[in-house]
Amino acid sequence: MDLFDEIRITRRTPVNLLHGTDWWTDCDDAAALRLLLRAHKAGIIRLLGIGINSVMEASAPSVSAFCTAEGVEIPIGVDTAARRPGENCRYQRLLAAYPHSVKRNEDCPEAWKLYRKALAGCEGKADILDVGFPQIIMELLQSGPDEFSPLTGIELVKEKVNRVWLMAGKWDEDNGKEYNLSAYPLCSEAGDFLCRSCPVPIIFLGYEIGEDVITLPKEDEADLLWLAFKAHGSAKGRASWDPMTALLAITQSPETSGYTLVRGRAKVDPATGENSFTEDPAGSHSYVKRNFPPEYYAAVINSLI
Repeated sequence: MDLFDEIRITRRTPVNLLHGTDWWTDCDDAAALRLLLRAHKAGIIRLLGIGINSVMEASAPSVSAFCTAEGVEIPIGVDTAARRPGENCRYQRLLAAYPHSVKRNEDCPEAWKLYRKALAGCEGKADILDVGFPQIIMELLQSGPDEFSPLTGIELVKEKVNRVWLMAGKWDEDNGKEYNLSAYPLCSEAGDFLCRSCPVPIIFLGYEIGEDVITLPKEDEADLLWLAFKAHGSAKGRASWDPMTALLAITQSPETSGYTLVRGRAKVDPATGENSFTEDPAGSHSYVKRNFPPEYYAAVINSLI
C-alpha cells in the first residue's frame, strides 16, 4: 500500500486543486505533474486545471502530451504575459512529439480566466498550488466580474479557495532570494502583491527544503518523465522543490508529511524579489521546515513517480 492508497482510505471526497507550473527548462515540474496526475487518477484530488506561467512554443502541447501519456485530459491555460525564449526548452519539443490534444498555446484560454471558470463552477472550495512564477494568481486576484462570476478576483478567491501552496522563497536566512520570486520583474511584483493582498492563507516551501532531496524516476525509454529527466541532464536525479510542494498539496497536511509550520507574515521586495518573514502565531502565511533527513522525502516521492 502506497501513500495514495492510505489517503484514499481516509479521504471521503477529492480535494479540488488548480496547478500552476513554469514548465520551462527544469524537470522537477514534470515530476510534480506526475504526482498530481496520479493523485487525480487515484481519486484523492480533482485537478481542475493547469496554468502554464512560462510560455514557449511547445509549452501547452508538451503538457498535453504528458497528460495524455498518463491517460488524463486536464484543461490547460497559458499566461501570455509570461512568454520566455524557447532555445533552452530542452524537453518540451521532445514531449510534444508524442500524442496530444492541445496543438498550440493559442488554443488555450488565459490561465487566470481558466482559474476563474474552474473556481466559479466547482463544488465546494479548491486549493491553488503553484511551483513556478506566481503572476497567474496575481492576475486572478486582480480580475473583475465576468461571464463566470459576478465577484471580483479577491472576492472569488475568498469565497472559493481554501489556501495557496507556493514553491517560492528562501526562508532559512534574512533577505533570502529564490528564482521563482526574483527571475524577472513580473514575478517579484506578483510575490509582493500576493503577500499583501491574498485573502486566504499561503504556505511556502522554500529553496532550502528541496535543494538536497534528490529524486529520480526509473529508467524507462517509454516513460515521458524519464525522458524529461534525461533531456534535462538529470539522469542521476534532480532536486525536488516542485514534487515536494505538490505532495504537500496532495496530502493537505504538512505535519503528517514530515514538516513543521512556521507561521507569520511574509514579505517580498517588489524590486528584487528578496523575501523576509516575521513570526506571528496569528499570521496568515507559513513556511515549512523539514523534520527528517533528505532521504526520507526522496524515498516517498520516488515510490510515487
